[in-house]
Amino acid sequence: MLSSGTRIGPHRITSWLGEGSCGQSYRCESTADSSKGEFRYVKLISRELSDRKGFCDFFEQECQALLQLEGVGLWPMKDFGIMKWKHWISYEWFEGKAFNPEPGEGDPASEESQGFEVLRTLEDKLRLEPESITKDSLLGLMTDLHRGLHKAHLNGFIHGNLKPSNILITENESNPLQAWIAEFGLYRFGCFKSRGEDGNDESELPTLTLDAQQSHEMGARFRPKEAQAGVDPEEKWDLFAMGQVVRRVIESGERSETEWEDWSAWATRACSDQGFPSVAHSMAALPGMEDLSEFGITVETEAGSASRDNEEIRLEREREWALAEKISTLRFRRNMTGFAGVLSFIAFLLSFLYLFLFPAPWTEYSMEGVLDSYQLGAGLWGGQAWGIVPGAYDDEGSGGQNVVGEWEKEDGMFKMSFRRFKKINDQKGDKKLWQFIGQGNTSPNDYYNWTDYLRYDRKREVLLLIKRVDDRDTYFPGKTKDGGARLYPRERFSRSGGEIVAAELVFPRKDGRGRSWELFFAFGFLLASSLYHRELRKVEKTKFGKD
Repeated sequence: MLSSGTRIGPHRITSWLGEGSCGQSYRCESTADSSKGEFRYVKLISRELSDRKGFCDFFEQECQALLQLEGVGLWPMKDFGIMKWKHWISYEWFEGKAFNPEPGEGDPASEESQGFEVLRTLEDKLRLEPESITKDSLLGLMTDLHRGLHKAHLNGFIHGNLKPSNILITENESNPLQAWIAEFGLYRFGCFKSRGEDGNDESELPTLTLDAQQSHEMGARFRPKEAQAGVDPEEKWDLFAMGQVVRRVIESGERSETEWEDWSAWATRACSDQGFPSVAHSMAALPGMEDLSEFGITVETEAGSASRDNEEIRLEREREWALAEKISTLRFRRNMTGFAGVLSFIAFLLSFLYLFLFPAPWTEYSMEGVLDSYQLGAGLWGGQAWGIVPGAYDDEGSGGQNVVGEWEKEDGMFKMSFRRFKKINDQKGDKKLWQFIGQGNTSPNDYYNWTDYLRYDRKREVLLLIKRVDDRDTYFPGKTKDGGARLYPRERFSRSGGEIVAAELVFPRKDGRGRSWELFFAFGFLLASSLYHRELRKVEKTKFGKD
């Protein structure tokens, strides 16, 4: 039992009402915007049922169909939902009327009156004022119930647990007794077996609490003896229950057997082994019933032609559900693959535009025979950079170690700044190595700092080293007649007498132009989306052709 204030979907529990064989009943207040503050009758399916394998799909399919079931004699479902283990169904709240057997003079019965009870169901009516049910009011009640059952059975729905407590009633001047069948289809939930399990496995029957056991035993009195627990209900169960309801009405008050002989005979026929072949036959035999045509119901000459076979209807519904599920799956796959294709194509366009303006990110640009190489992280105005330590900035004179720096755009060039910690000489220096540990203990003089300026040549897909700047000088690429290109200080060019001339230091992309996987994925996803769309059109034509 859940406490007051607990949320069940868009509802907040106000009180607990009881427990039946398939779950608990609550009076709840709606928190949804469209019905905020309105009261709802909420049925919470027992967790023992909802945890069964495949129950979630079965629950959704049944509820989707039950939402379409409405009309005279039927109290319709308003909504359903699943929140974690909570499978719930909601109905509009039925107020009923306050009943006070001894109201004070001038003091109408109300819920605030002491000793009041609320009359909502036929069970309440039979318990509180059974003598008020006349033959005319019983005919009106049974007419409503038969009309509701006729429509439900035509659509393949069997109640299976019809009893006075599941029949809501009200009275007005135009109709002495008006009735609706509540909780249609819930009994079938309790009959659900886990997928892959033996349908006759009695271990699948839910464990019932005392309240649920009493409710189950009460319902069993209104089912034929051959009806087995955990088995899908049959149409004759509901017709048998109608006969038992009439018997209960006759037995509830001090009624003359002679006066009610016609109704007693009808109930006996309904509860017999032969029974009525259909709801229409049962309704036509009601005492006082004159013409069924005014209700849009006709009795066929052959019992089997009164309505389509229930199993055939159910199989057709299952085929429709399978078709609807296939359409939903195909739409989802078409939309998702199309979305993935569009995203991949956008990624390709962004990548193409980026590579039009910038070097390939996280890709090595190096020159054969030279230690130097460069990599730039992705960015529009700056980012991380990776390079190689030149020998001039290595105390051992070899260089070649990896170094991490930063890059930024400046004057159309990529400015890549690096630094390397100088080796500490414990013999000559005043500082020891441990004195550099900790933030703020170093200064710029403790590092080699240099900045390389590179320009990106998009046509050749290379980086050109334009110059290098450090604390001592500025260096430019040049070469002698017999030597290769290297960096020289600015003054060496003027003092060489023309022996050193300007040259290019070219760093090509090491892996060459890579494959455009984004475009490959884009075409793949879009092709898959088009195939799903074609299949969807075929399935939709099949469905609409049936409709």
